[in-house]
Amino acid sequence: FELGNRFYYDEGVQDETKAVRHWEKAAMQGHVKARHNLGSHEHRNGNYERAVRHWLISAKMGEKWSLDAIKDMFAGGYVTTVQYAEALRGYQVAEEEMRSPERDEYWKALSEWEGESAK
Repeated sequence: FELGNRFYYDEGVQDETKAVRHWEKAAMQGHVKARHNLGSHEHRNGNYERAVRHWLISAKMGEKWSLDAIKDMFAGGYVTTVQYAEALRGYQVAEEEMRSPERDEYWKALSEWEGESAK
């Protein structure tokens, strides 16, 4: 995943083909953000169906950016109500599976800390 990001975003190193290849390998191993990046790449290239397929998978794994991308595609008329509902349901299930008292406590403490550091 990180190699893909380097090949895609770093100045002087850019090689889109290598970036996509690394993201594909990472996505096949379950890397959520790599799957999201593949969707974004397909979207930039006008392959909206492929983009939505990638984003559906990563949204169901709990990737908020993918859910937001599907929501935007729905608003633009590129995603059906069924697809959007599927993504939303899958995202909610993933969120619920990840929920724990420890995680909630962490987010609360982080929020309080950020509030203090902003003062």
